[in-house]
Amino acid sequence: MKTLNLSFLLILLILSVACDETRYGGGGGGYKYNTGSLPETPVNLEDFNTEYDDYNSTAPTLGYLIPFCFSTNRNSQGNDFDVIYQPMNVNFDKTTGELIVSNEYSNWGIYKEEYNIIEMGVDKIKSVGNEFGPNLIITRDFNDTYFSLLYASDVSGDFQINFISNLSEANFTDPKEVSFLNSEFDDLYPCFNSDNTKIFFCSNREEDNFDFYSVNVDSDMDLETLLSDDTLHEVNKEEALSSTADDKCPFIFGNKMVFASNREGGFGGYDLYYCNYENGKWSQPINFGEGINSEFDEYRPILIDEGVSYTQTMMVFSSNRTGGKGGFDLYFVGIDYEHTYW
Repeated sequence: MKTLNLSFLLILLILSVACDETRYGGGGGGYKYNTGSLPETPVNLEDFNTEYDDYNSTAPTLGYLIPFCFSTNRNSQGNDFDVIYQPMNVNFDKTTGELIVSNEYSNWGIYKEEYNIIEMGVDKIKSVGNEFGPNLIITRDFNDTYFSLLYASDVSGDFQINFISNLSEANFTDPKEVSFLNSEFDDLYPCFNSDNTKIFFCSNREEDNFDFYSVNVDSDMDLETLLSDDTLHEVNKEEALSSTADDKCPFIFGNKMVFASNREGGFGGYDLYYCNYENGKWSQPINFGEGINSEFDEYRPILIDEGVSYTQTMMVFSSNRTGGKGGFDLYFVGIDYEHTYW
């Protein structure tokens, strides 16, 4: 058996470490700003906002390349909401320390065509009603990439959770109902937990206010098959997360859940909260504080693995606070999050 020269192996190891440090903000690399950071106060996502309402986003990531979908009523000049797709680039310049979040394909290369098919999907779910709370899920199989989109629509009256997917059809399936999540009331904002064994969502099925609910699912099932299942599932109210007010928009990233609520103790309207999954249960919800929340409404937070900092992650949310372009605008901010897999 041939063996590699030990010096050669050492050189390869040094080069590998240097590449990792450059990508993830470690020491060395010869840059002035080797560690990336995100803003501590919300910044308007100007490239994505209009004078109309822009909110309800979803953003699975390829690091700094982010397929970004969100609900907006721009196409109807302020009336019905549709889901649209736009590319997001997150670029931290290690020479100047400047962070730029832009709406463009400049760095996407071969991924532009692969991900542009999402436009076909969001076009397919447009209706005469409103489409809210998109959740885009990426599935990879060897060299192929597939997309599934969960969302809620009120085209039939109350909000029902539906999905489309191109796992089995190249041009996406027709919209299908996720029947085991729906009721005769409003059901919205579905998301999976970190190991894909539960779907969380919000509903006003028991009271006048919205609470959080969950359903256990089989993580080994093909996603399209799982969502198409019309058998009866037990729906459990998440008592520890719910309040006597409206609790909406759950989103889970790793062991952290973020959501919006108008419960008592906030700073005005809907505020953003978070809790952590520890020792088999969710911690008590905590308000993000006045550095992020305002006297206006903060809504639909999501967390994005954007690859800038290893002690923070990007939170995108919407707000109708003053200083925006009009109505609800999309904002981003950095929150503490230790990326243990780095």
